[in-house]
Amino acid sequence: MIDSRTEVQQGAQEQKLVFDFNNMNRAMRPLAYYAHSSMRQGNQIEVPIPYTIMGFDMPVFLSFEDIYEFINLQKISANCILVYMRYLEELCRINGQAEKFVFVSPSLISPVRTDTEDAGRRERADNLLSFLRDAPKERLYLVPHNRGRHWVLGVIDPWEDLVLYFDPLREKKRDDFTELMNMALADWKITTGEGIRRRQDCKTKFSNRPCPLQEGSVECGYFILGFMRDIVLNGIDALESKQFYTSEDLDLIRGEWSAHVMEFVNYDV
Repeated sequence: MIDSRTEVQQGAQEQKLVFDFNNMNRAMRPLAYYAHSSMRQGNQIEVPIPYTIMGFDMPVFLSFEDIYEFINLQKISANCILVYMRYLEELCRINGQAEKFVFVSPSLISPVRTDTEDAGRRERADNLLSFLRDAPKERLYLVPHNRGRHWVLGVIDPWEDLVLYFDPLREKKRDDFTELMNMALADWKITTGEGIRRRQDCKTKFSNRPCPLQEGSVECGYFILGFMRDIVLNGIDALESKQFYTSEDLDLIRGEWSAHVMEFVNYDV
């Protein structure tokens, strides 16, 4: 049973989630209009995520809150990141780079609260290894990782035994991420025979790389999307030469995401 106080709270919450169409980038408006008119009662947008990102085909479902938060530059979920990775993968295919870059779902490698430290990391390392197993030379793996309310990006070059680490807060700590990469790449070297060719004590090289610095407390997810976009379109060197992302940069990312989501809108719902 829902009492009147709950109804009042729900009504107040709905009133707060109002789009400011007058000050919104034009590329976001179609999705915002659709969310405002058709999604407030619980309707969701289903976006298929291919096996190349997840390891199997599956959909994600975007809610009104997901879209509102993304358009309004608030904290974003892994589902929002998956949708932009899907967009970037299509962009790579169009540009003839499908063999150059692989995007790995953060849900496969980020820790969850139910993990015990060893068991959870072992499973996540196996998930990553399944992507690396048949890696050709010069292929890069883009791996968003949530280390606990903060997004970072790893870029893996398995044949160089190298992991580049991009943190929009520019912190030095890698903790779980380092252990995860070491486990997955150690297993990869065994399965490919690279462990025999290399010295037994040779360890994976990690490099904290310069990247745009976030100034607020909630932009890390958008910065990770920007990092992946810059790497795919302009190369790692171009990303490392940037000090900040401007509001126009973030508008561009959110506009691309919004337009991609609109491709899956079912107007019959």
